[in-house]
Amino acid sequence: MYVALNEKYIQITVEDDNAFLHKAIAYAEKYFSKSYRLSRTVLILDDGERFKKDYLINWAYHACLQNDQNNQTTNQEMQDLEYLLDFTYLPIRIKIVGKNSLLERVKISLRIINGVRVMLKMSKSNATARRYIATLFDEYYLGCDRDEIYLDSTKPYFWDSIINLVSFKVIHNVILDFDYESFKNRGGMGGFGDSFLTDQERELRHSYMILESHYQDDFEVVKKRYLQLAKEYHPDNVFGQDSEVIESYNERFRAIQEAYEKIRNTLRIAS
Repeated sequence: MYVALNEKYIQITVEDDNAFLHKAIAYAEKYFSKSYRLSRTVLILDDGERFKKDYLINWAYHACLQNDQNNQTTNQEMQDLEYLLDFTYLPIRIKIVGKNSLLERVKISLRIINGVRVMLKMSKSNATARRYIATLFDEYYLGCDRDEIYLDSTKPYFWDSIINLVSFKVIHNVILDFDYESFKNRGGMGGFGDSFLTDQERELRHSYMILESHYQDDFEVVKKRYLQLAKEYHPDNVFGQDSEVIESYNERFRAIQEAYEKIRNTLRIAS
């Protein structure tokens, strides 16, 4: 379940078996003079009383946070809520989806601001992605905006840590898709001190990263990780979901297969 601002409306996306859904529909039918059911979507039109919509958005937003019990409300998340409330002059649409259809894709790229600060730019604002990255980089964290996270790149081992972040991850209902090229080139500043490596060696190390392994790991360790990832990101796991989600899994599954084959073939030739 999540709440997001679109160009023409505020959308509450909620699973069809979520207890909040039935209460929200009952609230809409009781208090909104203009509410329409369109297939599997409820569209609540503006009836001139924003306090009703303020209440519903506030309720939905905190229901989202309660669903994610491992995280607590942060100042940034409350700013997000305040931001949403600025737009309650728009209609509210409640989109009802299947239980496993709430995956949202967020692409993350790296940009250099100056000699001190690095920005991780998200393709869209997402509180789950922002919390995860902020927690992961707690030691380097400087602050964030709605779709930007700022890090201090001057501290020891910063670049070693950031390169370990580059992988495809699913956190709760969010697909985090990291732009490897922007990380590899440090936002245009050049590679991570691996200029002594050949192109083939760099590609091989990238293959290990895709399998979330270290290039010095034993092959059996890499194989075990490969099997885990192939099972986790098999396209059958998202059958029938949104086409963007399916394509994300297809891309990740292909990358896992190709990375494993490259490592296996390289080791076979070396032996």
